[in-house]
Amino acid sequence: MSNLEFGNGHPRPRGARSAFLTEPTPLYPLQFGTVIGFDGTPIFYCTEGEGPPLVFCYGFACSALHWTYQIDYFRKNFKCIWLDYRGHRKTPIPEKIETLTIESIVKDVQSVLDFLDIKEAVFLGHSMGVSVVLEYAHQFPHQVLGLVLANGTSKRPLETLFGGNRFAPAFQFFINMEKTMPAMIEEIWNVRGKAQVFSLLFGAVGFNRSMSHPDDIHAYAQQIAKFPPLVMTAMMEDYEKFDATPWLHQIKMPTLVISGDRDYITPPETQELIHQLIPQSEFMTVRNGSHCSTIDFPELINLRIEKFLNSILS
Repeated sequence: MSNLEFGNGHPRPRGARSAFLTEPTPLYPLQFGTVIGFDGTPIFYCTEGEGPPLVFCYGFACSALHWTYQIDYFRKNFKCIWLDYRGHRKTPIPEKIETLTIESIVKDVQSVLDFLDIKEAVFLGHSMGVSVVLEYAHQFPHQVLGLVLANGTSKRPLETLFGGNRFAPAFQFFINMEKTMPAMIEEIWNVRGKAQVFSLLFGAVGFNRSMSHPDDIHAYAQQIAKFPPLVMTAMMEDYEKFDATPWLHQIKMPTLVISGDRDYITPPETQELIHQLIPQSEFMTVRNGSHCSTIDFPELINLRIEKFLNSILS
């Protein structure tokens, strides 16, 4: 157990806006380390704060950066728990590449919660994290008090990317190339200067550039630039098989669905479908919200999630 001031020694990527807080960051209980997963992979986890547990799951090839403003806010009254997926940031690539799946992530989440002796929690998912927490709720409904589903989809993501499935063949080509010519893909991926290109690309399609801090966009671009292509292709291949729509009606716990009306990665109709199929769900549209609404409008998102938590935990 450690009590540390946020800074270079903290394992969570900090948002650029956090650096401009008018008051010094209070000290909250902080615990981090590794838990051995079902196959021996050391899974990095972190808990921040004390209180009812909130489990934060981020998206495909992302990090806790996408939930950083929410964790900053809720760690005052909750135990905020997050983990790095296998092959992401502080968790190494597993020995068996075929375990880079949503199913394995669910098992890793369970391993972390078992280690922390947490029997039930509220689960928050962003982007692919929505698929992770939906699958967790499907397998372990008795452990889930509620769900917050932000900017995600319940089915194959490439079917609706940018409003259609035109990019699916390109992703499949990239996956096939990585399998047959991994050295070439690695060399192409390691080209210098790609972080700046990614910053421009994701700034245009993944964020609301007029609302998100440019340093947050650039930080995410740098993460993508360093991300192993092997992990990216393996995860995407599995992610493309995920489809929760046949059983979404079985999700009985209270659910808050958050949608950005300018989300081009998972368009609003994908969140509307989730809302329609989950009986006890509420729906929030973030005006001018992008795929990263949690970073675009953190204060608005925090207040809406807080209202939802108060309604289900009081």
